[in-house]
This record gives sequence, C-alpha cells and structure tokens, in this order.
Amino acid sequence: MQIRKNKTFRRFLEKTIWILPDKWVVALQYRVLVGRWPNLKKPKRFTEKVNWYKLNYHDPMMTQCVDKHLEKEYLKEKGFEEYLPKTLQVGASIEEIDFDALPEAFIIKCNNGYRNNVVVRNKSKMNKEEIYKVFHEWHSTSPVVFGREWAFFHVEPKIMVEELLVAHDRSQEECLNDYKVMCFNGEPRIVWVDMGRNSDHRRNFFDVNWNPLHVESDRPSSDHPVERPSGLNKMLEIAKVLSKVFPFVRVDFYCFDDRVYIGEMTFYPWSGCVNFKPDSFDFELGKMFKLPKPRE
Repeated sequence: MQIRKNKTFRRFLEKTIWILPDKWVVALQYRVLVGRWPNLKKPKRFTEKVNWYKLNYHDPMMTQCVDKHLEKEYLKEKGFEEYLPKTLQVGASIEEIDFDALPEAFIIKCNNGYRNNVVVRNKSKMNKEEIYKVFHEWHSTSPVVFGREWAFFHVEPKIMVEELLVAHDRSQEECLNDYKVMCFNGEPRIVWVDMGRNSDHRRNFFDVNWNPLHVESDRPSSDHPVERPSGLNKMLEIAKVLSKVFPFVRVDFYCFDDRVYIGEMTFYPWSGCVNFKPDSFDFELGKMFKLPKPRE
C-alpha cells in the first residue's frame, strides 16, 4: 500500500519494471500479493491459470472486450444494445468533455482500466478541478505495468461519460449490487455479488442456481441472506452468448427495477492474485478452467 501512496516512487518503479520480462513480473506480483510463487508451467489453481492466460493466450477480440468504449460495439453486434447504459460523451482527454452539455447526474470512466470511475450525482456541486486532477493521474499510469494484463496492452486510452444508473427506490442509489458471472468455455458456472462497494463492501459467491457457496476472497461475505436477483436467468443467458468464444471470461451486470444492464467483461479477475477461503476453491475453479493452446 505504501508503494501506491508514494507517487514518486511508484513512477520510478513503473519505469524500472517495464524492462523486465512479462513472466518475471507476473510471477513476482503473484509472490508479493498471494504469498507464494505460481506454477506457470503446469498450473492447477485458477489464479495460476489466469496468469498463464495473460502470458500465453492473446486473442485480439479480448482487447476490444476490455475497452469499455469499443466493447459496446461488440455487445451491439451480439444483439444486446438494450442492456447497455447510455454513453453520453467520449473524449481523448478529460478536457474534451463538455460538462455544460451533461445532465445533472452521470458517471465518468477511463475505458482502459477498472475502479477508475468518478460518480457525479449533482453537477452543481462537483469539483471540476479535482476531477481533472484525478483523471490526469489515472491517464499517466498504465494499468498493465505490474499485472501485465495482455488484453489492455493495445487499448487506446479514452474518457467516457455514461448515464448514472439509479433505481427508482432511492435507498438503492448508493450501493447497487454488482453481479459477476464467471464463464468457462461458454458455460456460466459461478456468480458472485458485490454489495456496498462505497461503504461496507461485502462479497458472496453462488452457483448458477443461486445456492450459496461458503467461500470468501479478498472481501468478507455478508452476514445476511442475499436475495436472488429477478434478472438472474437473463444474466446467465447473456453471459452464455458473450463467453462462447473465450476459454474464460467474467461478465458483469447490474439488475434493478426488473431491468438488467451489462457492466463489463473481464479476463483477469484480481489480476490472478487473490487468496480464497478455503484454499481448495482455487483448485475447484482451476478444474473448470480448461487451458487452451497458447495463442500469440
């Protein structure tokens, strides 16, 4: 954490680490974050296979699908335009965004990363200088330096503004549940739900029939039962179609007011660096992930 907070040292480390081979950096990140060295020659764990995936399977379609802007074209081609949040503006930099033309509420995103979002709920109260500062910092830091997540290597950085998804029940406004469907060779197998991401972040795992799995990752599970979302069957249907051509992909959704929205597609959850409780779950997921032939 201290490395992330010390921006000067982080910039130095980023420049230095670029000269190292991808395999070294991937293995080192795994050792630092997980606490052991990965087996990349004969991986058995899911986390090891995700890191093998980064190094050995390079499908150009993956680059389009991780680009939050171009991904929407792929989703439209598949017939899922009605499940997409509306894009309001796209620019090469934050300076190209015309805030005067935006509605009172919206969300600003980088197209080439995750957790790089700024939510504006009341435009009249936003701090424009702070928003500029945040996006300048994000644009100056490559999301692929440490994780070497191949699919992001050739994404052209852009700034996107989307409609802010808000449930009619305003009590849900601050913490829409985020449903994530893990798919292996076109088959949805595991669903997890993130709750309270802006406060008490919890995460629960389920099978596709919404049977709870007694598993934890880097977030604790909720102490309360989690209701099956009304749109689960539609999510699984969409995820099955989108994942058909990939050995592994996670498809993310929001569901509220009886509507389903597609969030994003992810090939490297946790960048392949997480510990599960119990540890055996890493191997269970690993059995589901049938590695393809290497593809450069």
